[in-house]
Formats: sequence, structure tokens, C-alpha cells
Amino acid sequence: MLYLDTEVVKCLKCGKDNAFVTRAGITEYGVWIAGDHNCTCFSRVQLIDNPVFDEFLELIRQVCIEHNIDDPEKYLLPEITTKLFPFACDPVDGNKISFRDGPRVCRYCGSNDFANTLSKPLYSTEVETFDVTFDSWNNRTQDARKQMIFNALTDIRNEI
Repeated sequence: MLYLDTEVVKCLKCGKDNAFVTRAGITEYGVWIAGDHNCTCFSRVQLIDNPVFDEFLELIRQVCIEHNIDDPEKYLLPEITTKLFPFACDPVDGNKISFRDGPRVCRYCGSNDFANTLSKPLYSTEVETFDVTFDSWNNRTQDARKQMIFNALTDIRNEI
């Protein structure tokens, strides 16, 4: 079982309340919460002593050095690795997982403009869970893993 916080915020366009499950309240050291494409199903991922995560970080360093990418350490910061590590995880129902909350869109009018304060007190919600697997990553060669990381770094370098 996994419980996550739910925030209720008012849409500034139509005035209706929307509830969003958020991972922001999870503060367990060495744990990230993965979400499926629709942010309806989640998984607790232990990163400490996770051989795939350890290897992923080491390969980021190697790829940065091999390709003369500036400051490899900046790509190891959590705000960057949360964008990169999903590349090592198997998709769920054909969709890439995410370790970040998705964009908030009003279910009534489609707006993404919400009040900065909660409409109702924060509450916990039991969410569906799935297992994060790394089969695709584990079945790749070292060179293929490095290429995957290089491609991912190339994609996000413009965002940083």
C-alpha cells in the first residue's frame, strides 16, 4: 500500500476545485516515487543499494567525460537525475514513467492556471501501485546504455 498527499486547488479560469496527487510530501531518504503516464498509479523506488541506479550515475559521469560535456556533477543532482533515470526504467502500459509530478490541468475547462493556496486541507490518498522494473536496461550492452544516456543528456541539456 502506498499513501500520497492530495492537494485540492481552485482553477482560476472556471472556479472549480481539482484534486491532484502529489509526491512533494515524500521525504524518505533514498526513495523516489515513480508515477505512470497518467499519474494514477505509483511505485516506491529504493535508490540506495540499487545496482541499476548506481550504475546509471556512474555511466552519466563516464559519458560526460567521454563526450567533454561540461561539469558532470551537475547532471548528478536530483533535479536532473529525476529527469534522466526514467530512461533506465521499463515503461508501464507502454508509457515512460516519471519521478516528477505531472502538469496540472483542470479536468473541467483544460486550464493550467490554479490558485496558489489549497482550497481544502491536504489529505492522504491510497493509490494504486506497480513495480518498477529494469529488464530493458539490463538486457542492453554497456555501449547501448551509454548511448541511451548520451541521448538523454542531449535532450535535457537545453532545459537546464
